[in-house]
Amino acid sequence: MAVYYRRSIWTRILAVLITIPVIAYLANLTYRWLVPFLPLVGAAILLIIFVGLFLRRRRY
Repeated sequence: MAVYYRRSIWTRILAVLITIPVIAYLANLTYRWLVPFLPLVGAAILLIIFVGLFLRRRRY
């Protein structure tokens, strides 16, 4: 027979209150470190697509 443990509402409230600053901190780190590299990532993706299309058309 399975026994289910029910968490109290206070545990959930405490978990949310702890999670919000952690998510905010991670978002701040992402904003500082990842955003400056996004144009480079976009340029690399476009370069791969255009080179792939150019090589595909030259073969035939």
